[in-house]
Parts: sequence; structure tokens; C-alpha cells
Amino acid sequence: TKVTRDGEEVHLTPTAWHLVEVLVRNAGRLVTREQLLKEVWGPQYGSETNYLRGFMGQIRAKLEPDPSHPRYF
Repeated sequence: TKVTRDGEEVHLTPTAWHLVEVLVRNAGRLVTREQLLKEVWGPQYGSETNYLRGFMGQIRAKLEPDPSHPRYF
């Protein structure tokens, strides 16, 4: 599966791809930080929000039209 933005293919790391997959699968529903951490990194993670912040910043930079005002992620 590919991710594109403005017709250009966007490379995502496996972890970033997993985050996007979880969010897309739960579109329209609230997904907590703890849920994302546990689903992507494993059940022992739940408070390491710095991981999530970093990856979400990368995802927004690559996929959002205006990363400073995210609409999708």
C-alpha cells in the first residue's frame, strides 16, 4: 500500500505507517494516546508520549497540507 500527497508518493517508516493505519481504522472515533502507544509500541507502553509526539510531528509534516494547523492527524 502507498501513501501519496499531491500525487507524490510519501515514505513512512513502519512505525509511522502503523500509527496512520490505527488512526484511519478508527476514523471518527477518539483514540487516546495510551491506546496508540499500546497498539503501536506494545502493552508495556502507556506513558511515553514523547514517542507519539515525535512520530505525529513527522506524519503531519509529510501528510498535512498545513502541519501547524492539522486537519487529519
